[in-house]
Amino acid sequence: MQINFDPQADALYIQFREGEVDDTLEAGKYVYVDVDKEGMPLGLEILFAGRLLAEEDITSVTVNIGRMAQPLPIDELAG
Repeated sequence: MQINFDPQADALYIQFREGEVDDTLEAGKYVYVDVDKEGMPLGLEILFAGRLLAEEDITSVTVNIGRMAQPLPIDELAG
């Protein structure tokens, strides 16, 4: 897993695993999920991340695609 923040674009990208992106789904306002051809998430992008999220406000991220919804604690994402 890899987490990248681009301050010029003010975008946060969390890569869950490597793979070929087949589609990008809108998961919420300014939140997009890259999925492979099986519909499994590869990564999560949050636009305007610096404006939307304060460090003390982030406790978990929920990826919700179709029937799948699983909270991912930030400490697990960073590890």
